Amino acid sequence: MSLMKSICFVGLLACFTLPAGGETNGLFGFDTLKSNICVLASRPYTPPPPLPRKLQALDYDDLRNIRFEPRHAVWRMERLPFQLQFFHPGGIRQDCVKINLIEGELITPVEFSRDMFVYENVKIRGNIPEDIGFSGFRVHYPLNRPDYLDELIVFQGATYFRALGRGHRYGISARTLALHVADEEDEEFPRYREFWIEKPDRSADRIKIYGLFESSNIVGAAEFVVIPGAGTTIHVRVALAARQAVTNYGVAPLTSMFWYDESAQWRYNDFRSEVHDSDGVAVHTGSDEWLWRPLVNGAKLRFGSFIDNNIRGFGMMQRDRQFSNYEDLESYYHLRPSVWIEPKGGWGEGNLRLVEFPTTVEYADNIVSFWQPLRPLQPGELAQFDYKMRWLSDDPDIPPKGRVIATRCAGISYNPAARRFILDFGGHELTDESLADAIEADVSAQNGKVLGHFIQRNEYIRGWRVFFDVEPVSPAQPVEMRCFIKNDTHPLSETWTYQWIP
Repeated sequence: MSLMKSICFVGLLACFTLPAGGETNGLFGFDTLKSNICVLASRPYTPPPPLPRKLQALDYDDLRNIRFEPRHAVWRMERLPFQLQFFHPGGIRQDCVKINLIEGELITPVEFSRDMFVYENVKIRGNIPEDIGFSGFRVHYPLNRPDYLDELIVFQGATYFRALGRGHRYGISARTLALHVADEEDEEFPRYREFWIEKPDRSADRIKIYGLFESSNIVGAAEFVVIPGAGTTIHVRVALAARQAVTNYGVAPLTSMFWYDESAQWRYNDFRSEVHDSDGVAVHTGSDEWLWRPLVNGAKLRFGSFIDNNIRGFGMMQRDRQFSNYEDLESYYHLRPSVWIEPKGGWGEGNLRLVEFPTTVEYADNIVSFWQPLRPLQPGELAQFDYKMRWLSDDPDIPPKGRVIATRCAGISYNPAARRFILDFGGHELTDESLADAIEADVSAQNGKVLGHFIQRNEYIRGWRVFFDVEPVSPAQPVEMRCFIKNDTHPLSETWTYQWIP
């Protein structure tokens, strides 16, 4: 391609030494990056230079009017199943990354060119350095039909990325690493500095991406093997090396938006019954228990923590797929993907953190969830976390038993201090009506008194509905509740967990 040329490769911070001509001798890969991050972590952090003022001044409309020209997409002329397009830096897009292509034993940088972009009513062409780099990139693939290349995955901003499965609309985001989320220290955002992307062949059903990121406290390397499909799968490997001791760091962080659902729609002056990208967090614990935590947009910052050892899986899910529950012809919330994380190997002791920031608008990503290792990362140490990530609509085996369908709550006129909770459970064994004589609800509360509960059949979902009332013991403290459905021998559903702040 005319916009690229092979050169002697110099990596980020000159940490790699390769033969002239950009040849790698077939050795470049995740292990190459991993072997160098400890060396990088031993050096002081050097922040990237700021963008030129003309680029910093670009507003939202300007960025929308700068469009990548598809005829310059990488691998377009070769008609490969995957193509690359790039994002222009400027405005809120402050990060600039280098992007390289790997073909066999050759590494070729992708050079920025103003000719790659269409500038509609944006007069900055003469103020853009030729070596500015890109603010990110996206991969295209014929995800939904064979004659059109859809966006498959986007990397842009800090270590953020988003992916799609077949029929999805963008919603939840992922990050490679989170640092000091809702901590006493300011949150720190490691940023990708460089990417390497392996060229696929004509029959490829996956694409491999490598990245190097850093911040003042940490350096990391990542590998993503992206396999598109009805549920797009990404195999991830992340290696970390600390410049300083890091205690509050989050692995496989997920970020989403939750404004309200059926449990609180009465509070909002909106025609829609629900507005959210995700409606709950699912957890498969190391002891083989399945948990479901509905999301909440409260008046104050809320924290949830699930302590575990070798967690088996977790994810932020969009379970409600009924258009009639959203009635949104623009945002299509019923088509937003869920993301499920399956750790590979033992991640040891730690806790799954859930942070819920209050929001008054539907455009703020106010929910964060991640795995927080118990053991701090010390300078000179190398940590690695491997996992499989699935961007999917639904999987009936998450969990492989009954699941929570809906959470509702209401006041109690004769006891204003108490609250009534109404839970619908369905799926798997719970569809069996013959369970009626043996089934029961197990309800418990910490800092709360369960005033009574009962269970009844809900034919409309081919499941069961549980009612219970709870009164706080100490109104100044939150009430932690749990509920699941069981028979005489074992649980028939996942466990609903909830934090009520009176």
